[in-house]
Formats: sequence, C-alpha cells, structure tokens
Amino acid sequence: MKYKLFLLLILIGCGDDSLKKVEQLTDFRVLGIVASAPEVAPGGSSNLRLIVSDPNGGGRSLTATVELCTDPGIALGAAVSCAHDSAKITTNYTVDTINDTDLGAANLYTGIATASLSVTVPATILTGRSAREQFNGVSYLALFTFTDNSRIVRAFKRLIATNRATLNTNPTVSSINLNGSAITAKPAAGDSLSVSTSGTESYQVQNIDGTVESRTESLEAAWFVTAGEINLPQSLATTTVRYKTPPPASSLVVIVLVRDERGGLAFRRELL
Repeated sequence: MKYKLFLLLILIGCGDDSLKKVEQLTDFRVLGIVASAPEVAPGGSSNLRLIVSDPNGGGRSLTATVELCTDPGIALGAAVSCAHDSAKITTNYTVDTINDTDLGAANLYTGIATASLSVTVPATILTGRSAREQFNGVSYLALFTFTDNSRIVRAFKRLIATNRATLNTNPTVSSINLNGSAITAKPAAGDSLSVSTSGTESYQVQNIDGTVESRTESLEAAWFVTAGEINLPQSLATTTVRYKTPPPASSLVVIVLVRDERGGLAFRRELL
C-alpha cells in the first residue's frame, strides 16, 4: 500500500499523468519540488524550487499560476485544490529553460529551475488544532498549474508546520552509480543503477492515545531518463534498478529523486 501511495503522489502531485512510461522524459513535466525547509514552525518560511524536464520544448519560458492554502486533506483522499480556502494566496512562478543555467540545451532542458518561490506558512495554522495535530504537523499546500499549449500540468508541495523542536531536513544524494561505481558513461541493456544517499533521520510521532513513538525514515527513489526504460522506476533508495534498453546514440540524462516520506527531497542528475 505504501508504494502504491508513493507512485500515486508522483503521478498526480509531480507532473503530467498521461505518459505511458513514468520514467521517460519527453514533454514538459514537473518531477519534484525541493523545499529549503520541508518542515517549519508556524509563521516560518521555505523556498521552493521546481525540478523540471522539457526535452521536446527546445528551450522556452513557462509560467505557472500558484495557489497557496491549507491542505484540504490530500493524504485522506481530498482533491488537490485550494477551492476550499477563502484565505488562499495566488501568485506566479516562471520556469525559463532558455536562460536558467541548470536547464539549458546541454542537459536536454532537465534539471532544477534557478528561480525560487518563498512560501510563508500562516502563523495561525495550528490555532484550534489538537495537541496531536500540532505535534505531528499540519500541511500548507503550494499548487502549481502550468498550461503547455492545450496540456495542463499540475504539481504540488505540502510544507509541514509543527511545534516539534526538531524539524525535518532534506536527505542528500552524493552519486548515481552504474554497476557499483559512480556513473561516467551511458548504461547498456541490463546494467545496474543505484544511488548513494545519506541524511536518514529519526523522528517522533504522537499516536491517537497520546503516546509518542520513535520512527526512522525510509528513503524512496524515483528514476527518470530522457531515453530508454528502467525496470523499477519507483523503489526504496537501497534498491538496485536496471536499465532495460540499448544506450541511445544521442545524449542521455539520468536523474534520480530521493524522498524521505516527510516532505524532504534530494536529487541528482547526470548528463552522459
């Protein structure tokens, strides 16, 4: 169930869900959203940057409408929307794959946008909430909506506001590995890919009876390529995956996103 939810959030929350292969990068997609601080205290701020891919775009500028609001309960099945919140904030965010140095033609317009969006969580977000909600955290939603010709591409990020003294931070990714060593060449059919990570954290959760339980994060990986296929596009970060097809004649981007289950996100991109 956990992995089904992980896949669902990738498809619905981080880009277009109409692609036949989730790992293949062609049309404009939002792969993930990195928050400088995935957890904040009430009234705290975090800078959001989008990881995007647009190999077929040829270099262009796309502007999203951004809505900021309290989370309607996405984890419980609510629609990803800010329609419920009369206090929502609306702004814009532009991805420029022509001028952003990390999104130019040399890397097939795939990487992290230069622009950041500063989001401040309302200071009153925990007001009236139960002690358990205040401890475990209440989400504040940033919903990005891009229009790419006739396609609508949406992505969202939930920032967690909590009164816990220790706040979550992003994991780190040090390398993408090909057959056990840092990748320097295109993978061939059957070659293994893995990711070297660190930053797994222990944290506490308050149960419904008021007891506090200690847990340790489990890091999960999502793999993407601009050509070819991967046998396990989503898996635990400790899982070795395989490239299934012959290496392309053209340039290849391999990118991996690592999530920590609590809003933390890190990524690594290699141009081959």
